[in-house]
Amino acid sequence: MKNIRKIVRVLLGMIGGYAVIVIGTTLTFEVLLGGIGYYKSSSLVLGIASIGAFVTGFLGGCAAALIGGRPHFHSAAAVLLLLIMDTTYVISSGISKDPVWFELIGGGTLMFAALTGGFFLANRTSKEMPVAV
Repeated sequence: MKNIRKIVRVLLGMIGGYAVIVIGTTLTFEVLLGGIGYYKSSSLVLGIASIGAFVTGFLGGCAAALIGGRPHFHSAAAVLLLLIMDTTYVISSGISKDPVWFELIGGGTLMFAALTGGFFLANRTSKEMPVAV
């Protein structure tokens, strides 16, 4: 029973972290920057989008780690499954007109940032972070 509870928490963390990333990237890319693309955005806009993607991914990894409980890093790493599926879909479906390398770097940025968020929380001491039930 305890293992099932742990698995459910990791899955909820994975979904919650991914939701934070989707909402954050949508707000950053579409609302704040008015839509981005390799061919249509300036270097400044792409730079701001990159910073926004890292911050969003980091927060998504933190959210996954907090929801998933200990060990924090597992839930943040689980978010990568959804990000890989998302990136694969964007590249293979043709919905993006941007180069494949651009999409891969964008997806990789979110993945690295999510892992960084999970790693950040995993390395906090127990005095700094309460244990989730």
